[in-house]
Amino acid sequence: MSSLLSPLRPSAPVPASVPAPVPAPSPKTEKETASIVSTLSQLSQYRNVRGVMVIARPSHLYKQHGVESRVREGERDGGIVQISGQAFEGEGGERYARVVERMVAGIEVAVDECEEGDELKLVRIRTKKHQLIITPDEKYVLVALQDPGE
Repeated sequence: MSSLLSPLRPSAPVPASVPAPVPAPSPKTEKETASIVSTLSQLSQYRNVRGVMVIARPSHLYKQHGVESRVREGERDGGIVQISGQAFEGEGGERYARVVERMVAGIEVAVDECEEGDELKLVRIRTKKHQLIITPDEKYVLVALQDPGE
């Protein structure tokens, strides 16, 4: 996930929020969970970052050899894996997660329609109040919410 740090530029340190607890990881995912927590902590230090969230992609959207696969038994079917920052706590985080999942799915379809085989790597959305930086990959989507720069 360290390659996901490039869209943001560091500046004066901002106090990091305490990441929300995650379910106890299985031995197989401890390393992955540690990497996520480390990345969130690093991202929380960037200027104007109000929140960072990692969303698990719904397993029915995993692509294998260009073909979408169905939900695998025993797998988590999407949802928030980890958050940092008040912007994504509680219902606000759930709302952002649902909206981001829909946006990413729609943009991925549009990108593929424009040029078959191409894939989405980064989406930056700037509104009057905030800027969302979204970096999807096969299993997760990283979302950072920033106040627009001054």
